[in-house]
Amino acid sequence: MPHLGRLLTESVIYEPEYGGGLCNHLPMALIALDQIGASPSRLDDYRRTHVSWLEVLPDGDGAASGAWPFRKANHAAFRDLQADFRQRIAREGWEQVLRAVLPDLAPGLSAAALHGLIRTAMGLVARHDGEIAAGLAYWAAHWQRLGIVLAAPPGNVPSADATALLERLRGDARFAFDPKRAPDLIDDALLAVGALEGFDEVIHWLDAGHCGLADLARAAGILYAATGDFTALHTVTGAQAAGVLLPFAPEPKRLLPWLWQGQAAAYIALGRPPIPDPQTIDSWRTADMPTWPELLQKALTEEDEHTVKLCYAAFALGRSTGDRLFRWLAARELGTLEEIGLPAWRV
Repeated sequence: MPHLGRLLTESVIYEPEYGGGLCNHLPMALIALDQIGASPSRLDDYRRTHVSWLEVLPDGDGAASGAWPFRKANHAAFRDLQADFRQRIAREGWEQVLRAVLPDLAPGLSAAALHGLIRTAMGLVARHDGEIAAGLAYWAAHWQRLGIVLAAPPGNVPSADATALLERLRGDARFAFDPKRAPDLIDDALLAVGALEGFDEVIHWLDAGHCGLADLARAAGILYAATGDFTALHTVTGAQAAGVLLPFAPEPKRLLPWLWQGQAAAYIALGRPPIPDPQTIDSWRTADMPTWPELLQKALTEEDEHTVKLCYAAFALGRSTGDRLFRWLAARELGTLEEIGLPAWRV
C-alpha cells in the first residue's frame, strides 16, 4: 500500500476527465490492480503506459472555502471542491466527511456514469485521503439527478426482487427508448432516460427495506452477463462501489434506491433487452471455469482499465455474496470461456 499511495499522490495532478468527457480511470485501475495482487513494478508499468492521454490540472490549489455544497453540479468546480474536501478530511477525518456528505450526494449517484461513486469507493479501499477527496469532488461536480422524484403513484407495490423489476420495466410501454438515438456519453444517455414520462416513479418500485446490496448486484450481474454491454458493465462496478460506501451512509437504505434508479436508467438506455430465464442464469453459475487465483493472475496482465476494474469488482462481489455468477463474469471478461467469447463491448 505505501507504493500504491505514492502513485496515487502523484496522480492527483490529472484532471478527472480528458478528451471531452472521458473518465480518467488511472487511480481506480491502480487500486484494483493492487487489490488483486499486483507487484510494485506492475503498478509502475501500468501507470507509465496510461498517463500519456491524461490532462494535467491547471496550476494552483483551488479555492476551498464554501465549495461544498454550494458548487454542486458545476463541472468547472472540480478543483475547488477537491480543495474543500481535502481540507475537510484533514480536519475531520474521511469517515466523518463521508457520513456528512453521502446523503446529499446519493441522489446524484449517476454522476459521470457512476464514476464519482466508483472513484470515491476505490479511494476508500486504498485508504488514501487524496483519492477520497478527488472522488467526492468528481461526484459533486458532476452530480446529476435523473428527473424529479415525486411521491409513489397510487397503488404502487414495491418489490425486493431487483431482477423482476427489470422485467417490469421491460413490460412498461412508457419506457420505450432507442439506444441508437441515445447520446454518446453514458451519463447523457441516463439523463435522457430520466426525462421519460413516468420515470420519476421508478425509484418507488424498489422495496428498499427488504432489498439488499447483494440483490441489486446480482441484477446488475445478470444484465451484464446477458448483454456484455459497456453501460451494463458500469452497473456491476457501481454496485460493488456502493457496497464499499454503505457502512458510511447514516441510513444505508437511503443509498440503495438511488443505485436502483441508476440501474433502471441504464437498462432502459440499453433498449430493455430480454432478461435471461432462470435456467440460463443457472448454467452460467454452474459452468466449468478457472479458479479465482487463475483468473486474478490473468487479470494482472490486462491493460484495459475497464477489464481490470470489472475483474476486481466481480471478485469482491463474488466474495461478499458467494454467487458464482460473478466468477463467470470475470472468466468471460478475460476470454477464458472459449465457447462464449469476449463480452460484446470488447469484440
